[in-house]
Amino acid sequence: MVANNNRIAQNCNYKMRPQDSRTIVTGAMVLAGRPLTAAQLIRLTEPLGLSSSNLKSHLTRMVREGTVTRAGPARLAVYRPSPAQQMVIAGIDARLAETRHRTWDGKWLTLLLWLPRNRSNRNRLRAMLWFDGFRPLGAHAFVRPAWPLPWAGHRAREYAAQFGGFCSVGRFIAGVEMLDSLYDLDGLDREARRLNAWIRRRTTRATSPRAAFALRMEVGGRVAQLIGHDPRLPPELWGRRRGIAQAIAAFRRFEERIAPHAQRFLDGCA
Repeated sequence: MVANNNRIAQNCNYKMRPQDSRTIVTGAMVLAGRPLTAAQLIRLTEPLGLSSSNLKSHLTRMVREGTVTRAGPARLAVYRPSPAQQMVIAGIDARLAETRHRTWDGKWLTLLLWLPRNRSNRNRLRAMLWFDGFRPLGAHAFVRPAWPLPWAGHRAREYAAQFGGFCSVGRFIAGVEMLDSLYDLDGLDREARRLNAWIRRRTTRATSPRAAFALRMEVGGRVAQLIGHDPRLPPELWGRRRGIAQAIAAFRRFEERIAPHAQRFLDGCA
């Protein structure tokens, strides 16, 4: 079981890598905070090197795949992240705002679920469970710390209600030492410390609002890429690992300096 979880963690690659075009499109929508037309998205993503033809092609595929929704007549259609994608965005925002000093009583949530028969739906469910910090103990059993509350409890109950199953909360009386191995905290901490150093090297002396916006998109995309793998665990499990907290603090300082300059470009384009 532990070996299987390690393979899953390795496949869930959170190492920093260049942003792909879809991440750029989503990032522009997130920074705008409202639906955007294709023309507006073209202007916003151009500083990141995305051509108008590529932007339109990605929008078509993202709508078809369900990560973006489209509304309105053809020439005036507006785009926004889909409800499922908005849940991921909200989850990343919650991690960036997390208060990590709340105490944990040592209890864990256990989910026993009936998985969907359809493979794509089953994989989608497993991906969402992973994003919410639930780790598999078997084919149908998933666990995570009952922290932070009430969020963790709400998510467990929602999964049980939506997919059919059972949810319990309590302390493990055997095998507790094995639970730490469910999370690759050392690997995540190393990448977070690298991200912290990388953010601190980014210059905030942007030569123009356009350059400031491109820099904000680049840094924000890298942060979202890593923080999306933060399983939202209590400080007791992180121990002395401070990489995530340091990376978030560096990002907040960066945002304070660069956001006002980048906003001027955003206001002019959208």
